[in-house]
Amino acid sequence: MGFQARIKKHKPFLKAIHMKKRLAWVNAHKDWTKDDWRRMVFSDETKVNVWGSYGVKYYWKRVDDKFRFHHLDLTVKGGGGSVMMWDWITYDDPGYACRIYDGTMKKQDYVHILDTLNYYNYDPKNIYFQQDNDPKHTSKLACPEP
Repeated sequence: MGFQARIKKHKPFLKAIHMKKRLAWVNAHKDWTKDDWRRMVFSDETKVNVWGSYGVKYYWKRVDDKFRFHHLDLTVKGGGGSVMMWDWITYDDPGYACRIYDGTMKKQDYVHILDTLNYYNYDPKNIYFQQDNDPKHTSKLACPEP
């Protein structure tokens, strides 16, 4: 019949307000210089699987090829576990990766990580620190009133 299965691409769901805010952010920064961007620090946390991935895995073979070991997706019981990490990236280079040991970063952990910025010669008063709106990022502990 001519139909073929295709894998859907992942894309974050954005409401109209999210799109407007993103466009406003882009427009507010469109005239930035290279020096402005050198002061920007992007950060986020992520989960890294110790064994395998959640993604779709493919292998390629000809119809008449014999089955081979690399055609298997080897697994371990329980999935093998994962590690939570936090990191940053700047215009010049990536930052340092911080392991989040119990799998969930708390606001105290986040503030401790932010305190280490000075060690890496990042003056919080001289950088633009971009982060998502996770409650720990915007807590009173992380963002004390001036």
